[in-house]
Amino acid sequence: MPFAWTAIHLLNIVSSVGGLDRSDPDSDSERKSHGTWNERKKKGFERMSVGEEMCNFGTFRPATLTVTNFFKQEGDRLSDEDLYKFLADMRRPSSVLRRLRPVTAQLKIDISPAPDSPHYCLSPELLHVIPYPDLRVRPTKEVLEFPARNVYTPHTTYRNLLYVYPQSLNFSSRQGSVRNIAVKVQFMAGEDPSQALPVIFGKSSCAEFMKEAYTPIIYHNKSPEFYEETKMKIPANLTDNHHLLFTFYHISCQPKQNTPLETPVGYTWIPLMQHGRLRTGSFSLPVSVEKPPPSYSVLTPDVKRETMSYLLRGQE
Repeated sequence: MPFAWTAIHLLNIVSSVGGLDRSDPDSDSERKSHGTWNERKKKGFERMSVGEEMCNFGTFRPATLTVTNFFKQEGDRLSDEDLYKFLADMRRPSSVLRRLRPVTAQLKIDISPAPDSPHYCLSPELLHVIPYPDLRVRPTKEVLEFPARNVYTPHTTYRNLLYVYPQSLNFSSRQGSVRNIAVKVQFMAGEDPSQALPVIFGKSSCAEFMKEAYTPIIYHNKSPEFYEETKMKIPANLTDNHHLLFTFYHISCQPKQNTPLETPVGYTWIPLMQHGRLRTGSFSLPVSVEKPPPSYSVLTPDVKRETMSYLLRGQE
């Protein structure tokens, strides 16, 4: 779940370009003369275009913003409606913000107008978009769009991507101090740990492709919610042994001597092939407290086994 939040008013940044030399549409002279219907219609379109004029980046210079005002977000206390009210109060001095718990942090953001044709681009598959003359230059990564409706465009490049979104977990019935939870996601070609494939796109500070991805640690919460996206470049030829493996860890914030920093506390998985087709959609999965048994990958975790004990259903 989100840990902290802040707000940046983009209009304040854009307005630094300078005021626009235009007449006030609500002036006394305009009120006195309403003009014809066509004139009033034209003036209405002019008012609608004010926002577009304010966002004219033709003379905008690159800027670096440093944000230091962060507030702790407590999911069970701060609703979306409350957050919207706080965003409005940040525009003006208000005593409402004093009720929020500040978080010490610093965020720097570089803002600059995007050129019509960005240089040094990487495709969503991290392929170089020609021309790419210098490999040492910081690249621009293209984000793959998920359109709300079907867009009929030709496929000019090969693409076989899988996106995984762990959503929530229910460990309330788990005994012991299991409350600092992180999830490890792996794309497995078999059941041996060495068969984890390096097909997971890494973060900007990691290698291009990783064998595993972790969600952020949710502190002191047995029923956490996650907001992490795992992007995978999956093989074209999938078999019944290919599956997603989720391993849940308790992370010790105060490690003791001879005590591991992370302790596995649960497992679940999703076989990727069913009747020769890729399985996609939302899944509600049981979580096992023991390691998966041999030949587990060809069966869903819903198939009960006498040698395994399960918690309440989690949701992936």
